[in-house]
This record gives sequence, structure tokens and C-alpha cells, in this order.
Amino acid sequence: MDIKKTSLPAIIITVVMLGIAAFAVVSFIKKSNESDKKQEEKGAKSETKESNRAINIPLEELSSRTYPEIAADMVQRIILDEDISKHRELLKNCDAEQLNQQLNNDELRLSFWINIYNGYTQYFLKTDPTLYKEDRNEFFKKEQISIAGYDLAMHDVEHGALRRGATIWSKGHIRIPFRNDFVNNFKLDAVDYRIHFALNCGAKSCPPVSVYLPQTTNGQLDRATKYYLNKECEYDKEKDIIMVPALMTWFSDDFGSRDDKRDILRNAGVISQEQDPKIEYKEYDWTMKVKNYRQF
Repeated sequence: MDIKKTSLPAIIITVVMLGIAAFAVVSFIKKSNESDKKQEEKGAKSETKESNRAINIPLEELSSRTYPEIAADMVQRIILDEDISKHRELLKNCDAEQLNQQLNNDELRLSFWINIYNGYTQYFLKTDPTLYKEDRNEFFKKEQISIAGYDLAMHDVEHGALRRGATIWSKGHIRIPFRNDFVNNFKLDAVDYRIHFALNCGAKSCPPVSVYLPQTTNGQLDRATKYYLNKECEYDKEKDIIMVPALMTWFSDDFGSRDDKRDILRNAGVISQEQDPKIEYKEYDWTMKVKNYRQF
């Protein structure tokens, strides 16, 4: 181009066109980089989500798995805010005799019933927390868990199956022999005090929700017990008083005598073998708290 013979308007137009072209190239590169970054972040999130799973059963394989596995996978999906409609359908329509055969020892019963209790509590509170906020007692008594054709309440699972028919207000000293037939058929052989450090009813003072796997429940309960007690207990050295969770007085008979309770604290590493403090109980915070999760 002969600049001397070219008019000024033509030069201006050329410069503008070059500027537009350069801007378009820069914008394209920027958008491309942003798109790549978003894809990387999406992939990283997806990878993190998958790596955080304690159990991962493809939905197309769900119906071929055991009921303890289905219950565990249900809790995992609730934690990740995924759909559980197929899990609920399978549990609702499961064969009671087959379920009984699969829950053939207390470790399997612990895994299944803890996951049922925690999973449905989280599901209900996430779906509609109004009943819990308006009337907690009614929330726990409402028959809203469908298993093998039976409609069970949270109380049936906790105090019937897991606590072998214990009454709520007797600290575990009195057990009701005439509970729901289904619960009587599926209750544990022996009460395990560690359930109280695993069950989450939706309150702020509750232990965190974990996915309890059928093959590792016993070890998980040990770790959950140690974690919760070390987190909640408060020791006053000057007064030699240990403040422990209210759960240990509400369900006192599940834990045993005060000496038994001190042994539990020693085994959890809360106090030393030589210490013998007086036990007092903390207030319970009933403020609703969902998404309290920790895998043990």
C-alpha cells in the first residue's frame, strides 16, 4: 500500500478493521481458556465427588444387591443430594423373609438400621423440615418409613429395632414386649451403646451422619464413638468433673453404671486410666442441623 497515495479515511478504516480482528482473536482465546478451565473444574468436582463415595452402586445393579448395601448406598446418595427413589421403592417392596435372612447377625442389623434411621431423617429434613420444627416428637412418632410393606416411625427404628423395645422415658430400664411385629422380628440380639454416637436425629448436638458399610460397621462405630466423645466431653481439672453428652443419661441403661461410663470414656481416650472424675451431663442443643457429615 502506498501511504502517500492512500486517503486518510482508508487508513482509519484499515486500522479499525485490524483492531476489530485483534479483539476478536483475543476474545476467542479468552473464551476458549475459560471454557477449558470450567471443564477442568467440572471434571475435578466430579472426580472429587466420586472419590468421596464410601459406596457406589450403579442404579442398574441396585436390585441385585443386598438390602444392607442398598441402605448404605441410599445414605451416600442423600449426602450427595442424589435421587433415592429407586432405593425407597426397593426397600418398601422388599420381601420380609429375605430381609430377615440377610440381616443374620448384629453387625448387619446395626449397619442396616443405622443407615435407615440416618438416611430417612436426612431425607425428610431436606425435603420438608416443617414437622421437625413444629413438633419434634410428632416427627419421630410419624410412621413414614416404608420397609417390606410396613410403615415404621423413627421411634420404631431407634427404640424398637436398635434398642430392643426400650421405652423412651425410662432411661432404658424398661422394655416394651408388645411392639410392632416387624420390629420385634428384626431387633438386635443385644443393645450396643455405640449406636448413640452414630444416630443423627437432625439436632445440632447429634453425632455426624456416616455411611455404615455392612462389612466394616464394627470398626466404624468404634471410630465414631471416639470422635464424638472427644469432641463433646469437657473436663474440669480443678473440680475433677467430666461433662458428658446428655445421651449418656437419657439412655443410661444402655451404657451401664457410672463406672461403666467412665470405662467407656477411658477406652475412647477422653480420660486416662488413672482418672476417676465425677460425671455430669451437658445440655442438648436441639437446633436443627442438616448436612452434618463425616465418614468413619
